[in-house]
Amino acid sequence: MNETTTPMVSMMETLSHWHFRRIEECSTLLQWLDPQPGERVLDIGCGDGYYDARIAARGAHVVGVDIHEKRLAKAQRKHRSERTDYQFMDAEELGFERDSFDKVISFCVIEHFRNEDRVLEHVNRVLRPGGRLFLSADSLSNPEVTDAEREAHRRRYAVNNFYTVDHLREKLGRAGLELERYHYILTTPLTLALARLSWKLDDLPPFLMPLHGIGYAALGTLGKIISDFAEDHARRPDSGLTLLAEARRI
Repeated sequence: MNETTTPMVSMMETLSHWHFRRIEECSTLLQWLDPQPGERVLDIGCGDGYYDARIAARGAHVVGVDIHEKRLAKAQRKHRSERTDYQFMDAEELGFERDSFDKVISFCVIEHFRNEDRVLEHVNRVLRPGGRLFLSADSLSNPEVTDAEREAHRRRYAVNNFYTVDHLREKLGRAGLELERYHYILTTPLTLALARLSWKLDDLPPFLMPLHGIGYAALGTLGKIISDFAEDHARRPDSGLTLLAEARRI
């Protein structure tokens, strides 16, 4: 993966936090997480640490792990505090002791692992009894999404697996985790049309990056309003572009 950190790429990373595809996903997971003072939270695939800072602001201690050194360096530079810690670590080989964390969170990362079963086994090991996992995952289970679009999505974003609730429940159960609630987002045909536009933006060549930024900004404002309206009036409960889930260590 290209980890070039030019000012333009840095701007893209910042804008991605306000992309209409991410806003509901991340705000919902953070609401479910409900971090409490003194809790230890593990963030798998923490990236630049943006969400860790928000969790730490609630009084929890957050440990973020990632395999992208330059993103970790950005997290260290921008979000390091007495309640945040960042480590270079592969989630398939989590090196923490058993029962180390009260909660684990992961924003749309599990679909990128080649061995997500091993990751979930480690999550079960490092969670304290009754501890909880909060995650989001690419689903693309909307009936209008074509097989060709799923394959293009795999290539574009290095995705290995798509998740339905039944698929995820099975994998969680094998790892000793029990699914407690789930929620599909980005479920309507209108929202899918906006997502298709964002995919086209992500496919633009580098010399058109300024147009990419303008498009992201527009989708984060007007696109979010349109998407929210569609979801408020016609949300589907059984399919969507993204699946959110909360599970408990049994």
